[in-house]
Amino acid sequence: SHIHAVASLGSCGFLSLRENGDERMITELTQLLDAHFPTISERFMGLRAAMFTLGFSVLQSDEFSSELLRFLGFSGGEILEKSEFDLVFIHVWLNALVGEIMQIAHPASKIASRLHFSLVMGYKGISDTNSKLSLLFPRQSYTIKGGNIRHHHPMLVAQWQDAVTRRDMAQTFSFKEFQERGGNLAILADRFLHELAFKLWKAPKYGA
Repeated sequence: SHIHAVASLGSCGFLSLRENGDERMITELTQLLDAHFPTISERFMGLRAAMFTLGFSVLQSDEFSSELLRFLGFSGGEILEKSEFDLVFIHVWLNALVGEIMQIAHPASKIASRLHFSLVMGYKGISDTNSKLSLLFPRQSYTIKGGNIRHHHPMLVAQWQDAVTRRDMAQTFSFKEFQERGGNLAILADRFLHELAFKLWKAPKYGA
């Protein structure tokens, strides 16, 4: 599938979640976006962000993918002088949409090195008992510092930007593949937006 293609091209790892009693889907998205005040633009040097969520299934995937890229300053495989947004979140599971974007921004295309693509997936259920982050080595700093961290069922993330991101040995988008062949280990989900902002030159690097 196109989902697996992203994993095979990019650098793969995990986003660890903080444990709380809120409804699971809501709390995962909230942590991923690190949702709180001030706004994203106030926190990250005027970063312009947009979000599309479930509810646009009536649109054709090719039309929607072209519109998304236009928001980011790409059209017809070319780089536009201006863009409406720096960052676009898409909260939906749609293999065809990923395929359309990858077809337009294929490796060695004009826009491939300018477009950062992060694909994040959470677990649908909690029956899988083999998704233990404690098996990852070396231990990550967030596990040493403590806190109410969930050490199972992380979110999976694959990141790709042609000639920019590292390429690891993962070939499919799955926990087992990321654990055995992924180039990244795990970071807290609420630090993910900070990582994206840094990659977009909208935040200073933090940590090591």
